[in-house]
Parts: sequence; C-alpha cells; structure tokens
Amino acid sequence: MIDILQLEGVHPIDCRNEDGCIVITIQPSGDHLVTCPECSGRLYKHGQRINHFADIPIQMQPVKIEVVRTRYRCSECKSIITPHLNFLDEKRRATNRLIQHIRKHCLERTFTQLAEDTGLVVNTIKNITLDFVEELERHVKLETPTIMGFEEIMLMGSYRCVITNLAMNSLYYMLPERTQDTLVPYFAKLPDADKVEWICSDMWQPFKKLFRIYLPNAKLVVDKFHVVRMASRALETEHKNLQSSLDRDARLNMKKHLRWLLLKRPNALTEEQLEVLAQLETLHPEFKQAYDLKERFYDIYEASSKDDAIQRFYDWENNIPKHLKSFRDVAKTVNNNFEDIFTYWEAPIRITNAYTEGHNGITKVANRMGRGYTFEVLRAKMLYNKVARSITTLTTQLTSSKPIKGHEGLGAFSTKQEKIKLEYGAYIPTLVELYGDDKDLDEELISTIS
Repeated sequence: MIDILQLEGVHPIDCRNEDGCIVITIQPSGDHLVTCPECSGRLYKHGQRINHFADIPIQMQPVKIEVVRTRYRCSECKSIITPHLNFLDEKRRATNRLIQHIRKHCLERTFTQLAEDTGLVVNTIKNITLDFVEELERHVKLETPTIMGFEEIMLMGSYRCVITNLAMNSLYYMLPERTQDTLVPYFAKLPDADKVEWICSDMWQPFKKLFRIYLPNAKLVVDKFHVVRMASRALETEHKNLQSSLDRDARLNMKKHLRWLLLKRPNALTEEQLEVLAQLETLHPEFKQAYDLKERFYDIYEASSKDDAIQRFYDWENNIPKHLKSFRDVAKTVNNNFEDIFTYWEAPIRITNAYTEGHNGITKVANRMGRGYTFEVLRAKMLYNKVARSITTLTTQLTSSKPIKGHEGLGAFSTKQEKIKLEYGAYIPTLVELYGDDKDLDEELISTIS
C-alpha cells in the first residue's frame, strides 16, 4: 500500500477509519534485534506489543498510528526489550513531528482546538505547551526598554504586574504578583537597568520605592489616565450623592439619561445628550457645576508646557466649591504626587500607559477564550505570539586591527558584517488585531492604540 506517512524505518500494513479518526497500522522494517543492548546476551522473541501514537492530521482529520512491534527477552539478564523508533515520543504518545506542530501553534490557538484537530487529550496539549514555554523563558532575551510602563491586572483571582516597552509599543514581561517578594528580585536582576530613562505607572507607593532603588537613571511619570480618572470618579460620587436626594422616579430618569453622558467629553456628545446637559444646568445647577469642574481638570492635560499645566491646576484647585468635597480629595492627591504628575510635560514625548491598558484588556479576552490556562501559559501566549513578536535585525560592521602587508600605516578596516537580532516583545497593536473584536474591550483605549 502507498506509504502516506513517510516515516523512516517503518512501513504501513493497514489503514482504516474509526470514529472520524484515520488509523494507520505500521510495522518496523529491517533487521530484527539479536543481542541485548544491556548485557549483549542472546535475545529471543517474546510476543508482540501494539501501541497507538497520535500523528499530524491528514485531510483535516486526526491521525492515529498503530505500531506493531515485536518484543524480545534476554536469555541472560531477562530484560524485556521493545525496539525504539526515533520518530516517536513514548512519553507523550505522539510522533515528534506532531509535537513540533503543537509547539508551533499552541500560542495562537486554544488547547481545546488543538485537541480536536490532533486527537490528543487537552492535558497532553497543555504539558507540551508548558515544556515549550519553559524553553522560551530560558532562551528568549528582550531588549530592556528606555521607556517602561507598569500596570496591574486582575487575572485568575490575583493582581499581576504588567511591564511594557512604551518606546516600541510592546509587551515586555508579566509578573505573577505585584508584591515586594516578587518585584524586588525581578528588578535586582533586570539586565541593563541603567538604560531605563522614563517610567510610567500609577501612584502605587511600592512601585515608586522600587524605581528609586533599582532604576536610578529613570524619571517617573504618573499615568495620565490614572490622574484624569480621579476627576471622573469624583463626578460619579457627586452623581450618587445627588441621586440619593431624589425620589424614585426622578432618580431612575437621571440614571437613564446620565449613564454615558458623564463619561464622555463635550465634543463627543450627541445633540440629544447636549440637550440633556442643558436641562441638567437648569434642574440641578450644583451638579452641572461638578461636571464642568471635571472637564476643566481634563483640560489641564491640554497644556503645552509644564508651567502652563501647573497654573491650570492651581486655577482649578482655587475654584473648587466647598460643597464638592470629592474634588478637594482629587486636589489633595495631586499635591501629594505633584512632581511625578507634572513630569509628564518634561518627557520628550507624551508618555501614557494607554498601550499597557490596551494590553490588559486583550489579555483578559485571551484568558476567557482558553479557560484553564495557567498564568505562565497565558503570559507566553501574549509575550511570544509569533505573529506579534517584534524582532529587528541590526547589521554591524566588524573591524580588524591586523595590518595588511605593505600598508602597515592604515588603521582598522571593515572585514565583514555581523547581523544581530534584537527582540522587543509582542507588538500590542498586533495583539489588538488578534483579540480586539471582543465587545468587552475598552473602546476608547483601543481607538487610541490602533
């Protein structure tokens, strides 16, 4: 029969279809074993062993190889020996080429999809992936970012730490926790830590302490979105306070009309929403005052210079009405983090964690798509995705100081070129394209980074 498997050292003897799976029976070809590999004793046949191994799919159907092998017993040491076939992985019950196929696709597809395609159980797919992930973690080395973003993300019931390369808009790493016990050893071993010039993060104090110790050359910029979010939350607090003072019908009517209006900037409002805003000024002038205060706080980030931004903040702070306590709390937080917030205007580019936030959204989508992932597997799916990996090849000229005979006065000269591969992690806009059609992603952030 036609040898459709093309595997060395065996030949097919039967082919059948069982429950949508192609089963091909094979038998070793060539010489039989004569002497024991352990003691060189004489071997004699000791029955047959039939094993099944998964192979790469054929015509979109799973393939199972049924291997018929003669067993041998040693007349001296009594060992039972089964001939070894180089193309088989006895541990995974699969061919080596199928394992390579799974390694190639395990970071783009879910375990369930691969199990359906190959006929292997999900746990075997998972174990092959874990081995591959460990190998990647050992060998893939990323370039240390000059502009580094830090964010937290809630995954699998725990807060994780996400680190991005904001100069390259790529994911740099994900830590399993954001505790001191995890962060300190990571930063202590960070390669080329002196290359980090700028850091963007929230106002979490443990982050700031670590930066000062382990990234001494870097300036901290508090993320713009965390700052302006304080004003939005203050407005939401005033909204709840106003609702609590209204009767049931008025409260429901206000909730219906203001649900999305409060989150948008005025230039993004529809005509109907602008009418609602005008009515709000008439019916609840004190709340319209809070809305305007939120907008003026956002306008601080429209400033073209640090001095202008600081002046806008002082003007904003001096005009907070006494009854709007939630906004006074915002002003207090800004003053407590004053230098790190206004360093935003000192950076050579406007540094924000929009890409980091966008990555967090798509990571949650990937986690939902493949339920049962460990954190290490999910991190590898995001960081080492072959479509999104950002790799650059740099060509450099090698020089030699060895003089040419007859031209001893010449200096160093170029002899050949050397290509250096630089890797920066997963390009976040590409990850957005892969996962960005999920309805739960933050549309504002996706539009920012797409």
